[in-house]
Amino acid sequence: MKVLVVRNSAHAPEGAFGDWLRDQGHALEVVSGEALDAAAMEGAELVVLLGSPHGVYETGIGWIARQRALTAARLAARRPIIGVCFGAQMIAAAVGGDCARMADGRFFRGWFGMEEVRDPVFAGPWPRWHGDAITAPPDAEVIARDAGTVQAFALPRAVGVQFHPEATPDILKTWAERFTPAGVVDVAALEAESARWFPARAGARAALFGELVGRASRG
Repeated sequence: MKVLVVRNSAHAPEGAFGDWLRDQGHALEVVSGEALDAAAMEGAELVVLLGSPHGVYETGIGWIARQRALTAARLAARRPIIGVCFGAQMIAAAVGGDCARMADGRFFRGWFGMEEVRDPVFAGPWPRWHGDAITAPPDAEVIARDAGTVQAFALPRAVGVQFHPEATPDILKTWAERFTPAGVVDVAALEAESARWFPARAGARAALFGELVGRASRG
């Protein structure tokens, strides 16, 4: 299958998800959010929208507004699409949902479980790195919630996860060091947590990736 991977930040790559897709024999084309256009979206059998330090509500940024329109068109055509964090927010915002900063200023950084799941394959712990919260589209199936936030939802031929199953220990360390105010994250503790959970969750991660592709493909 031809998979278009949209890197919405150079520091939020496809990581473990990209490795899994390649291992399954899929052909990946990687483009930046800024370079994404209608031709690339049209030519892909599956689109994967990845994370960004920006918010999908920052529509004054040209590429974000353009990606929202392209995402809405793909969803309307019911063509397979998966969103991760910013990508999930993009899917929600494109079809009647919403995304905004958490009113209480919370920001999740690290590994977190799930309070509520409708499908056990989505149960954590998973890496999470976000200060925005999704309001799911009206017709979406909400699959997972935690601490008052929507963590996974599905639409016909589309699925979004607010958490980061693709994030490797190195990716998480980069986010802690590059995008986090000094002293907010104990980097050594995060590294220890990642060293524990990332290998322990290998099977769960593979099962989740298979479920994401399956849900997007079968609708």
